[in-house]
Amino acid sequence: MSSILRAALRAWYAFRLLELRKHRRPQDSAVTRSGDPRADRVLLLGNGFTHGWGVDSHRSALTGRLADALGDRTGRSCDLDVVGAESMNMRSSLAWVGDRDLAAFDAFVISVGLNDALRRTPVEEWERGLRDLLSSVVARLRPKGSALVVGIPPVDALPAFDGLAARIAARHRTRINAATARVAAEYRVSYLDIGEFSKDRRGRLTAAAVYTQLGARIANELAPLVIASRPEDDERAPQADPIWQWSGTEEVVTLATQGGSKVLRRLAETAQKVFKVELAVVSLVNGDRLYYANNTDVMPESVPLDLSFCQYTVASGSPVIIPNVSADARFADNPLTELSYINFYAGYPLHASDGTVIGSFCLQGSRSRPGESVSLEALRGMALQAEAELRRYEKAQPAAPVGPAYTL
Repeated sequence: MSSILRAALRAWYAFRLLELRKHRRPQDSAVTRSGDPRADRVLLLGNGFTHGWGVDSHRSALTGRLADALGDRTGRSCDLDVVGAESMNMRSSLAWVGDRDLAAFDAFVISVGLNDALRRTPVEEWERGLRDLLSSVVARLRPKGSALVVGIPPVDALPAFDGLAARIAARHRTRINAATARVAAEYRVSYLDIGEFSKDRRGRLTAAAVYTQLGARIANELAPLVIASRPEDDERAPQADPIWQWSGTEEVVTLATQGGSKVLRRLAETAQKVFKVELAVVSLVNGDRLYYANNTDVMPESVPLDLSFCQYTVASGSPVIIPNVSADARFADNPLTELSYINFYAGYPLHASDGTVIGSFCLQGSRSRPGESVSLEALRGMALQAEAELRRYEKAQPAAPVGPAYTL
């Protein structure tokens, strides 16, 4: 019965993510910047309560509340970076961290597990994922850097996930948190258990109140660690900006957070109807990440390239069709596949003006289907339209000198 319940909850969660595109959540950046060169730097790896369900801005969500609360307790500014997404679980969390320079941060906070509780991830699997994450993170922190693991808060505190599923997840959340405390102790990493949230006089609990209380509790635990990690708030070099491999990526990714290009949105909507799939997405590869240029109300801004479907389209530079993802050996142990509940994929490569493959135009469906059910010619036609739209965002490269310059 346990395996049947687990399978049902996994399916429910995957389709719940599709429904949540209409749920209230922030559209602005979760990253906070104080502008102070002496600010403490914190990296937050998270999903669920980190995502900001129920409020309009990340300033009112956990990231903003945590940055403010930590600054109040340390008497110093705080710059907070966020990595992760709702479609991240503990087993895939290390891939989400990717090749980030963890030595650049004073503290690393882990707040993962909402969907693991909802989907009843086996405790043994959770422990393996957490050990993999901590063994990598602890080794990559700077000598005085600190880490904090936050237990899964009560699931029903978020309206986006309350109801029967949250009640089913409650007991499993307790088991996972107990395992987390044990593993954190093994790695000598601080662990913070999150109990019930306080309601107002009328017995109400708003999302904003949840984030305020959660931010304060994490800050109370984190502040002494940050001060011990960095007793003197000396000025230091600014954090490095991302290196964009294609000149148009930064503008396209920024535009995606505001709804994306109207042309790409229209192409995706048309493709979803023509090919009868739940999602059509334009992806862009940059380093170890795959960024999405549209449909970011369903998809995260980016995913680890190693976990993506599109990595094979980009690597081959040719169309790729996967009729049945669950039966494909390349995705047999891919945690993102399990979370997304995608069983069909078709992708066509996208090129920059110089011919370099920069991403893909892809279709994703919940049901497996024959590869020949997708017309490659029709898919190519839409991909070429997406390619033309993307090239509008390319930056002109400075012209190379034709010959030697002479001074008279």
